[in-house]
Amino acid sequence: MNENNFEREKICYQQNFEQARSLNSQMNRVPVLAMTLTGGLWFAAGIAENLHCVMRFALLLFAGFCNLALIAAVLRIRDVIQSYLEKLKDFHPDGYVGGKSESSMVPWLSDYSMIVIFCALMGIGSLLSFGGAFAFYCPFGGGE
Repeated sequence: MNENNFEREKICYQQNFEQARSLNSQMNRVPVLAMTLTGGLWFAAGIAENLHCVMRFALLLFAGFCNLALIAAVLRIRDVIQSYLEKLKDFHPDGYVGGKSESSMVPWLSDYSMIVIFCALMGIGSLLSFGGAFAFYCPFGGGE
């Protein structure tokens, strides 16, 4: 590889790494956003004294749909990060750290395990939002 090609490849590697780092930071903010959004909407639906039943129902439905949307967003971000990781590995396979340890304490966790855990928790929050909406505030019979 000539010097110009190497410099170009090096710059591409650095830019891909920076983009992957930025996406990772963005991805790690999604669960915090989900908790804040869900908690705030649950609080508003459950505590606000003068809020009509239909509005409480709508807030809980909105919380559920937001969690589903955030699940889709975090999965998409993780897929894009994976494409950057593949290019980083292609540049220098011997220097690439893939995250799999030979002496792992939890060998059953894989590349997407953290995202699966985040998504499972957000999915449970979504189910609780929908369940609470229909069990306590459904304006179509049942509820209050």
